[in-house]
Amino acid sequence: MHRSRATFREFLVAGVATISAITMGVALGWPSPMFKKLTEYSLSDNPIGKVIVESEQSWINSVLAIGGFFGPFAAGFLADRRGRKLTLLLSTLVHVAGWVTLLQANTVEIMIAARFVLGFGSGCILVTLPMYVGEIASDQYRGILGSFLQIGQTIGILYVYCIGPYVGYYAFQWICCAVPILFMVLFGLMPETPHYYVSKGLYQRATISLMYLRDASADEVQPDLQAVKQFLQHEEQTKNTNALKKLFTEAVNLKALMISFTLISLQQWTGIDCILSNSELIFDEANISLSADVSTIIMGVIQVVCCCVTLLFVDRVGRKPVLMSSALGLTVALILLGAYFMMQQMGVESHNISWIPLTGMLGFIAIYNFGFGPVPWAIAGEIFAHDVKSIGNTINVSVSWILDFMALRFFLLISESFGFEWAFWIFAIICALAFLFTLFFVIETKGLSLQEIQERLGRRKL
Repeated sequence: MHRSRATFREFLVAGVATISAITMGVALGWPSPMFKKLTEYSLSDNPIGKVIVESEQSWINSVLAIGGFFGPFAAGFLADRRGRKLTLLLSTLVHVAGWVTLLQANTVEIMIAARFVLGFGSGCILVTLPMYVGEIASDQYRGILGSFLQIGQTIGILYVYCIGPYVGYYAFQWICCAVPILFMVLFGLMPETPHYYVSKGLYQRATISLMYLRDASADEVQPDLQAVKQFLQHEEQTKNTNALKKLFTEAVNLKALMISFTLISLQQWTGIDCILSNSELIFDEANISLSADVSTIIMGVIQVVCCCVTLLFVDRVGRKPVLMSSALGLTVALILLGAYFMMQQMGVESHNISWIPLTGMLGFIAIYNFGFGPVPWAIAGEIFAHDVKSIGNTINVSVSWILDFMALRFFLLISESFGFEWAFWIFAIICALAFLFTLFFVIETKGLSLQEIQERLGRRKL
């Protein structure tokens, strides 16, 4: 087997698949430059023809998460019946439909409907992409390839930050639409996963898929093919058990759900998506010397860099120390941001404190991507027993979208009614609670096998 070429093939396929994650990031970051256009009184680049009010802005921003809640259910159904590849292609086709709808949007209602469609497509991708990458990757590279989703999202957000402020409304929608179109063109050339083919009894196609991914002959991929068959046989056996009942009636499974569910809930309520999708408005309100556009781009670059650097050491340091350090850092950054806006309200000279907003925002983004961005999902992928993993993670993904919706709605309503300082301080309290929860309840999973993790949770035997 040509190991270097096989490695290249795996990274190539995973990299092309990750363009779908970039599509998600584009949808998430879209409000940041667009809200500035939609709230300018000149109406020079506003397809609606009127300045949107705070409630409309809140719905346009948060409805993405409502669509995202429904996406995982549709994607899970389709991926099992028609394949992971087709599901990803259709998910990005949904994104194309969303961007085309935004091109036609001349009312707030149409814009909200388009954002719902984009959220639905994003929810489909969030479930299907990890499934696809996990099934095409060899054991040696599954961890790093699985982290491509987080990196792809940050690249998509940076893409929006760098282009959105400098082009017109209609040109920007076409530029956003180009990402899912590019994905569909390139991903159409990539293979379906061997796991899907084997699940349908298509062993010849599974062999061809493995031959391409491993750059090996049919004889050389037979051990991999047998491993896939054994894995799916075990999956079929566990399907005969009532996974939902076992999740909620067995103490160990409940403990795993409690830990993963709470971490992901706390992650959504750090305020990350509120800051990413409203960064230009926050910087404008902060009234700093550096332009909001440039400040936002710097923040996007920091996010991508930190997300990539985190991959180098999170497996060495351990999940729990990283989470605790991240929670403390986020608390400090949010308190700092809240203090700045309070001092601004009190009339403190802005030149004396002008360093705080950019420092606080960049610090928040860096610290989030250091820990509370990737690690809760990593723990969720490790902590469940095999027979309840699917239903447990479906619950976590769906609930994460609901909580994201609530956080996005809450942020704009609180900031408009009471000021940005109160929104930041409430998020700071939640991050402090995240530190305490991690300290007392989260188990360390670094270097442990699945059976060892289950034993640490309290189960004697898998």
